[in-house]
Amino acid sequence: MATIIASQKTVGTEPVLIATGLVGASYVYLHSPTGGNTVYIGNSDVTTSNGFALPKDEMHQIWLPEADKLYAVVGSGTETLYVMHTGGR
Repeated sequence: MATIIASQKTVGTEPVLIATGLVGASYVYLHSPTGGNTVYIGNSDVTTSNGFALPKDEMHQIWLPEADKLYAVVGSGTETLYVMHTGGR
């Protein structure tokens, strides 16, 4: 049976775990609201220099292999990131 997990993550200046790939892989949908800081995603060492910047007010779909982890960070302050994680067996 597939899993659906919806959450809001507070992203700060240290990498925050956003999602872990479910058994059989999964998709992660991310939405960074308008305004505030740019959110960057990547591995556990993600920074504003090496991360993938999420454009504001858009939804992004990422395929996440089983057991892989996705992290996020901002340059200053905090930002809310909306997350929906689906998939698995």
